[in-house]
Amino acid sequence: MKISFGVQIEPQFGFTKEKIDEIAGRCESCNFDTIWVSDHMFLNEKSVNVPTYDAWTLMTYLLTKYTALKVGSLVLCNSYRTPSILAKMITTLDHLSNGRYLCGYGAGWKEMEYQAYGIDFPPLNVRIEQMIEGIEVLWAMWNEEEKSSYRGKYYKVKDALCYPKPLTKPRPPIWIGSNKGGKKMIRTAAQYGDGLNLAWDFSSSRCEELFNYLDEQVIKFQRDPKEITKSVGFWVRLYKDEEEKQKIFQDEATKRGMSIEEYSKRVRGALIGTKEQIIEQLIKYIELDVSHFIFMFPFDKEIEYMTIFSKDILPAL
Repeated sequence: MKISFGVQIEPQFGFTKEKIDEIAGRCESCNFDTIWVSDHMFLNEKSVNVPTYDAWTLMTYLLTKYTALKVGSLVLCNSYRTPSILAKMITTLDHLSNGRYLCGYGAGWKEMEYQAYGIDFPPLNVRIEQMIEGIEVLWAMWNEEEKSSYRGKYYKVKDALCYPKPLTKPRPPIWIGSNKGGKKMIRTAAQYGDGLNLAWDFSSSRCEELFNYLDEQVIKFQRDPKEITKSVGFWVRLYKDEEEKQKIFQDEATKRGMSIEEYSKRVRGALIGTKEQIIEQLIKYIELDVSHFIFMFPFDKEIEYMTIFSKDILPAL
């Protein structure tokens, strides 16, 4: 099993073009395989004057300039783009990048963003149903017929054209992304996904439980579990030694009015510790057949962390 590694960029945190170029360039020089972009318009109500680049335009830029990398969305929100038009967008990017775009796809969750941009925010079960129909629209648009039609509860397409057809065969990959690990999302990945990404708070024991459920559902849909890439995204904090780690844990616990044990339990799904401890944690996930890791490094410390990971951590896996 080939293990690969990626870096997550959250444009909503305020990344400038210069910072993005610095990170993407270091991804190439440090032999990371992928760079991922979240699909958000702003972080919160205080984000006035915080630069936040559009995910799709940013991914197009990255794929054009950094040709050694695959670029993915973690994740595109189904609600933000009409699926039939998105099918054309993905097809175009698939051709322009020579198949290097990875479509991470999700149901959407950030109600504040929906309200600000005038987008309906239905209940979660409806958003997941819409996402599933969105995938079915993508598939319909990508089939080999000259014209595509689809009629569902939420979306309708009639004699739509999508030419050229995708370069990637049988179709561009779709990775289902989940930050909750709900069973409906796991079943969706089992039926439709080429990959499943769990982020940003999943311990190895929780991942084992969810991956076992995924494999069960994949078999029910008469698919091979090996067809689906298992991926995990991590919020990362690196400490020089155990003493520093415990001090910071105690400080963070005190700020939150918690015991250090409670704080440790709260962050158990993050990738936290010394270099040796992080290697031990990652090995546990590899033993669960996780083949792609995505790291969200501390804002403004990405270069420092990427250098350490490339030199001291990733070669040990």
